[in-house]
Amino acid sequence: MIKLQFLFFILMNCFYCEAQEKVLPEELKPFVLPGYEMLDFTEGKLDADQQEDAILILKLQQEDTITTDDPLRPFLLLTRQPNGKLKLTKRNDSLVMCRRCGGVFGDPYENIEIKNNGFIISFYGGSSWRWGYNYSFSYDKIKTNWFLVREEQMHYHNTEPDLNIKEAVIEADELGIIPIEKFSSDFVYSGTEWKVISTKAYFYDSPKLGSKPRKGYLLKGDIATASRILKNFIEVSFENKKEVFTSGYILKTSLQKVK
Repeated sequence: MIKLQFLFFILMNCFYCEAQEKVLPEELKPFVLPGYEMLDFTEGKLDADQQEDAILILKLQQEDTITTDDPLRPFLLLTRQPNGKLKLTKRNDSLVMCRRCGGVFGDPYENIEIKNNGFIISFYGGSSWRWGYNYSFSYDKIKTNWFLVREEQMHYHNTEPDLNIKEAVIEADELGIIPIEKFSSDFVYSGTEWKVISTKAYFYDSPKLGSKPRKGYLLKGDIATASRILKNFIEVSFENKKEVFTSGYILKTSLQKVK
């Protein structure tokens, strides 16, 4: 049941958002781009000056009727200036997943929350296999910018979510330095092949140095397909002779890229 807390939060938040229709504050209306309308907004302290800032997420007007492509959803980060007025400080058109990116489930956008001089944005989607992502950004006073500091993942099959749910947490030291303006929620699939060069290459649920590996492992000479390459780990999937797939994170030092 503990593992379902993430899913429960998403579903309850979805219900709450549907029940509470937000009204865009007057001071945010000038930031709405021509041809767009509000998808969501939130207010809070985003930096170190302790003033009330805001985040505004936009969508194209009549977005639900567009079927030929996936319109971008501008993400606008607004900070309070010494004169008391809000200013557009950061914009990212690739941060928010598109309306059809959730697959059969529908629009994957769930929620955004300003917290600890930063924010957390959440997505949920899929079909028979469901997935959820929480991306946490934090403000750096020295660099005067917001950076991705944590990614939380959740995957499960909707027939038995309490039995096969998989969770992973990726911290900043594995993610690398990703400022808000360079982040994209669009998953870039690697597709490269990697050969095991160590005697045994153990799978990890989360890519964290020093953490305990799973019991499962690959043997020297096995070839796996990479889906994502991090700093010290590679997320891979492996198909054995019985056509059974295993996926997880393996230390990069145990693998060698197949030319």
